[in-house]
Amino acid sequence: MKYDDWKLATPDYTEMVSRCCGVDYKEVYSEMHDEDKLLCSECNEYCEEIEEYEYIAIQRENYLEDMRNE
Repeated sequence: MKYDDWKLATPDYTEMVSRCCGVDYKEVYSEMHDEDKLLCSECNEYCEEIEEYEYIAIQRENYLEDMRNE
């Protein structure tokens, strides 16, 4: 890669999103579990965090499976 191309390239980074909806989340203290949990900002359910490209891959696989079933 040439220096000029490297200098103009966008940085490689991944954003962490919620596993259920693929949107931002917030950390909330759960008294029942006595720990911080991740709360999805879209559906207000507790969730796990994954990288955005993983969420996109999961959604694509689900779409392809639905298309096969039809």
